[in-house]
Amino acid sequence: MEFYIIEALLGALMFGIGGLLFKWNAHNNGDEVYYFAGLYSVGALCFLVEGFDEIGVAKNLIYHFMALLVGLGSAGGNFAFSHGLRRGPAGLSAAFAKANIIIVILISALYYGEILGPIEFLGIGSFLAAMVVVNLNLGKNRRPANRAWFLIMLVCMVLIAFRNGGLKVANEMGLSSPVILTLAYGYCALFFMISIIRKNKNPWSGKVSKVKVMVVGGFTGTVSYAGLYFYVNALKSGPGSIVVTIFSLDMFFLLLMSYLFFGERLNLNQKLGFLLSAAGFILIGIG
Repeated sequence: MEFYIIEALLGALMFGIGGLLFKWNAHNNGDEVYYFAGLYSVGALCFLVEGFDEIGVAKNLIYHFMALLVGLGSAGGNFAFSHGLRRGPAGLSAAFAKANIIIVILISALYYGEILGPIEFLGIGSFLAAMVVVNLNLGKNRRPANRAWFLIMLVCMVLIAFRNGGLKVANEMGLSSPVILTLAYGYCALFFMISIIRKNKNPWSGKVSKVKVMVVGGFTGTVSYAGLYFYVNALKSGPGSIVVTIFSLDMFFLLLMSYLFFGERLNLNQKLGFLLSAAGFILIGIG
């Protein structure tokens, strides 16, 4: 087996574990402020270590502007994703969050003149079909998706598109992604730390302690960084279409783990929506 396949599988597994930890926090009614304070603090440290040799370029204001854009998309998108997990299944929520790629692709096509092929159009159509399917009354229970969940996931998609689109623009400008992510995660960590200080007066309503929530958040930041590290390295040594396809297994890993750990099951329209979303992501990846 080629090593890039192992790296892509490890990346998918790490992202699946990260999604499971998001679900753990939602399941235990953990406060997102503490959770994200841990996540972004550890994430900022990881990216700082990676981009330490280039950190001197951070004196340029453009890095801070792009970091604010990426940080807004990341923190806002993750916050929305976390609330989506309180109302909907983890596997389907993760699949819908990936639909942000539609926004990035369409903006890239309009702004950079990138040509979309028939397979990519088919992938976009598959994502859109998934959004329709989850709102239909299918199966014995004839129950569509929770409306609040659906709206939250739409907001999540748009905000994550800000993060991914911001990184794409930064790459086109020749800026260092590790430095931008160090600053972005650092700003997010600072924001949530200040929020903790302001919230300390309020009573704690979570099922687990504040420290545990923050530690799990930090572990989420670690596995998410590890997943990204494996994914990037797999792309360097293997065909992009194959790597992206393998990496899409993170949705299936999360679906399986959320069933094993939390007993989550999908109804008929949710299953169809999940499969259509997965197919859309794979088609766009190989397009």
